[in-house]
Amino acid sequence: MSSHFLSRPSPCHDASTQTGHTLLELMGVIALLSLMLMMGMPLIQMQFYAKELEHAARQFIRHAQYARQYALYSGHTVVLKPRVASAHPASASWAAGWQVEKIQGTPTQEPDVLVQYVLHRDIRVSAHRFIDPHTGTAQIRFNPAGAAKTKHGGFVANRLILTHAQNQQIQRHIVLAASGRWRICQPNAHGTSC
Repeated sequence: MSSHFLSRPSPCHDASTQTGHTLLELMGVIALLSLMLMMGMPLIQMQFYAKELEHAARQFIRHAQYARQYALYSGHTVVLKPRVASAHPASASWAAGWQVEKIQGTPTQEPDVLVQYVLHRDIRVSAHRFIDPHTGTAQIRFNPAGAAKTKHGGFVANRLILTHAQNQQIQRHIVLAASGRWRICQPNAHGTSC
């Protein structure tokens, strides 16, 4: 081997040659990426809306189970009802969220609010669900035995329908069966069995 062969610079390390991409190639890649993102954005938004509804439905069931357990262990009547958004109890609406209250022994005492949940502003709730037929108030009352009953003893079985304001096609039904079992149903995914 001669020293002349070893000392010759390789073409890869030559100072006069440059490697890299041209500006036109980089702009083409950015254009393709932005086109792919624009095509996928509606699907990403739908997934985001569906996750918001799923979270709200799971929170509702979690609070309903909490209300039932609290009624069982404390021996008091506990109510899951629409959240009172202002100082006026008549302003209670499922659209504002919900709250769990422990009913005191006498009707003159204020109930203790155990937990409240504020719904996201884009989530809509059908307001005609879970209405006690005897009192006309929207609520789920858990007696000290943990059963979901109306004020006069009738069993409560119904559904609450959550929809998203940005896409009305996405829905979650929160179903309370006659057995007392809660479930979340997706009518678009499960057909008419919901």
